[in-house]
Amino acid sequence: MISCRQVSKGSACRYYLKDVVVGDMHRPPGVALETAQDLAGVPQGQWLGRALPWVGLVADEAVTESEMMNLFGEGRHPHAEKVIADRLAEGDSPAKAERAARLGYRVQKFTAIDLVFRPPGSIQILWALADPHTRRVIETLHLQVLREVVTQEVEEKLLIVRVGKDSVRQLARPGVMAARFRHYTSRKDGPLLHDHVLISVKVKRTDGGWGTLHTRTLLEHVVACSERYNQRILEEVCTRLGLATEPRFPTAGQRPVMEIAGIPEELINWAASRNQAIMERLGTLEELWVQRTGGPVSVKVRRRLMAMAADETRPAKDRARPLSQWLAKWRAAAIALVGRAVVDNLLRLARAAARVIRGRTVAVLDVAAGALEITATVSEYYPGGFRRRHLLAEARRHLTRVFRGRPVPAGADEALVDAAMGAHCVDSSPPRALDLPPQVVDYRRLMPRWAPVPDTETARGGVEAAWIYYRARAEAVRRTSDGRRETASVRRSRVGRAAPPAGEGQDLRERQAGPESGRNRKL
Repeated sequence: MISCRQVSKGSACRYYLKDVVVGDMHRPPGVALETAQDLAGVPQGQWLGRALPWVGLVADEAVTESEMMNLFGEGRHPHAEKVIADRLAEGDSPAKAERAARLGYRVQKFTAIDLVFRPPGSIQILWALADPHTRRVIETLHLQVLREVVTQEVEEKLLIVRVGKDSVRQLARPGVMAARFRHYTSRKDGPLLHDHVLISVKVKRTDGGWGTLHTRTLLEHVVACSERYNQRILEEVCTRLGLATEPRFPTAGQRPVMEIAGIPEELINWAASRNQAIMERLGTLEELWVQRTGGPVSVKVRRRLMAMAADETRPAKDRARPLSQWLAKWRAAAIALVGRAVVDNLLRLARAAARVIRGRTVAVLDVAAGALEITATVSEYYPGGFRRRHLLAEARRHLTRVFRGRPVPAGADEALVDAAMGAHCVDSSPPRALDLPPQVVDYRRLMPRWAPVPDTETARGGVEAAWIYYRARAEAVRRTSDGRRETASVRRSRVGRAAPPAGEGQDLRERQAGPESGRNRKL
């Protein structure tokens, strides 16, 4: 999954330099960055992004303290000192030399966005307890998918800048300047392979000048990016290691979480002890909210309470250790929990479970029924209206559930969203003035065709978080059985095509394989 946080100039960047970039182990005063990272048992940060050549940086090279403080602390050129010295040598005034070291206008508040990429819990278990070859494969695939999401999602689609006195929003040139920092442990000292990717808000406008990223656009799409990462890392790991996935329900009433089949749930829960502490605190905060307000816990409120729970249960990390010592500690703890036989044969057990799953099911794409299901689910979570990005995130969850670790055809998520918007959604956006351009599709407020458009007061009511997923699935199944029995399934050989017109399309489901049954089984 991907979580995010905005980084403000000055003090927030200094906090990252003292804690985050050294594995959250708190860097002692006066210790060089490279030395502190070595003592903490984490690798040096590396540069990432297509915009690096514009400021003389090179991808995969080490991030220095001065570069980081200039770019992420002040929003200046990473080599600001050299730029100023060169300009002064050429005869520029100090003020002009300082302006040359700035990348466009001064940053007012936020200088970066921190995206944290971490694989699902079952992959964490394989990474921590399997053999060294499997560990290297997982690390390689994690980095590969991380780069893919940054390049294909963030750099290509989500870089928006404001231009002109009217602050017109425009797409920026593709490319970001980012620094990646690898961590290995959670704050409960459990195995947690993850990377912090600090993305500078400085991007290039289409006219070649420097602009400041409109961070709201990126933050709004983090969930859709997260689902892309989850789907792709599970797909790549399963394909490379011969595995499959199965649904797991860690929170009653919420969507299932897909995990590697055959990994014992006890081990996943053990590695997710930090998450369990957060969820326990979240339950308390939700009860307090209901008592104080007398209203239900909406999706938006639940997100805020989740952030509060995470901050309130955030312990300090244990002392620094080399990764080899952590691996030995985790292995001993896992053996005490489930036994040596399970730990020694973890990959073999997962492959045996995958053979059973792949022998019983094959993925079949049915866009029409899938579009109906994702619309029903999203409308239950967002009764006051939703956006295209919500459908996209749900489409990617849907694909992950159905393909069970098999490769998902390119464009299947967009095909689902286009079919959902065309067949099951209506535009309920407020009227716009005649002199304004039409609203961008991504920001139109949508409602399902079967629901009345709510007034403003009704839209503020929210929805209870419990059992939403099951209500949505029941609604989708009912409507599918009522009006789409004639829908023909299209096998994976046809998945990559564009979405067909409503009524002629296809959903995503799994068909029973094998000689004993020819019936369809809905997941």
